[in-house]
Amino acid sequence: MNRTHPSAVTWGALLWIGSFQFFVAQLIAQLAWTTPYSLLHNYISDLGNTACKPVSTTSPLYICSPLYKLMNGSFILLGVTLLLGALLTRQAFSPGRWRSVGLTLIGLAGIGPILVGLAPENVNTTVHITGAALQFISGNFGLIALGAWVYKRHHAPLGLGSAIGGIIGLIALVIFMVCRLTQHNWGLGVGGWERVVVYPLPLLTIVVGVNILTKHRDTALFAHYEK
Repeated sequence: MNRTHPSAVTWGALLWIGSFQFFVAQLIAQLAWTTPYSLLHNYISDLGNTACKPVSTTSPLYICSPLYKLMNGSFILLGVTLLLGALLTRQAFSPGRWRSVGLTLIGLAGIGPILVGLAPENVNTTVHITGAALQFISGNFGLIALGAWVYKRHHAPLGLGSAIGGIIGLIALVIFMVCRLTQHNWGLGVGGWERVVVYPLPLLTIVVGVNILTKHRDTALFAHYEK
């Protein structure tokens, strides 16, 4: 059994697995806060906020992230890994329209965190929101498209999981927007619902990357490598 992969696919899988750093960076940045950080009420982007100030005059939350440089670097690195991973893992999937659609959307979603990291929420709100929206929308639609293709052509459970993750992310996005507009927690709060929107993409790319690397070439989940 040959475990070798085309070098581009191997690097792409490693890059997707590298999305794990995003979760590690969040934990480290959260632990550095000297005031309470709420997973339910603080945005992920608060960890990259470069100022120390109250959220608003009516909110008890106070934003002050000593490791904002670490978090913004993590956003940028996440975007790079998603974008390059989508480009390099292309050969790991059998050719087809939905492969192209899914990987293109995931690649576009990678531009989102790069914008978020380069333009923290208190520095350039327009660019920051544009980047976040690109990741939220394109990333979850990408999971659905690529998941449907993987389900049909490669591995039903993993494809189904990817598609469901994207659907959950889009549903959570609607609830997240309602929370922002109504100032109502809707159970998880804006911070909690934002995480439900954001996390499916890096989590599932990690899973796909691991599967690409650990399976034999001739029995892989993604076995139709192009020469």
